[in-house]
Amino acid sequence: MSEENVKNPMDLNGDGKVTLGERVKYSADKAGEVIDKAMDKIKEEAKETAADAKEFYGKAAEKTKEVAGKVSGKAKDFYADAKEGAAKVAGKAKEVYAEAKEDVAEAAQKANAKIQELRDKKEA
Repeated sequence: MSEENVKNPMDLNGDGKVTLGERVKYSADKAGEVIDKAMDKIKEEAKETAADAKEFYGKAAEKTKEVAGKVSGKAKDFYADAKEGAAKVAGKAKEVYAEAKEDVAEAAQKANAKIQELRDKKEA
């Protein structure tokens, strides 16, 4: 059985040699893929959290209206608290998403800066 020549995925220019720059670029690309997947997951979870908050708000509003007919004073207080709580949950979800987005952008920027630094050193 003959050996097959398998291309190393880190050999980005296909010259048969894997340089430090190619290793760093390959690793940065893979890190970028992981970051993209993490961002997609964060976005999806933020959407789910916001949807859950909206659903909670809707259910709380329905229940509150029902109870308000029976016990108007207490029900109005509960409705206000439920509405406020739902708004806080939605606000927190947006906040977490924004912070995660900033963190991922910062990590990508640092990775790109490091790649450029290595390229500059290689060219020098």
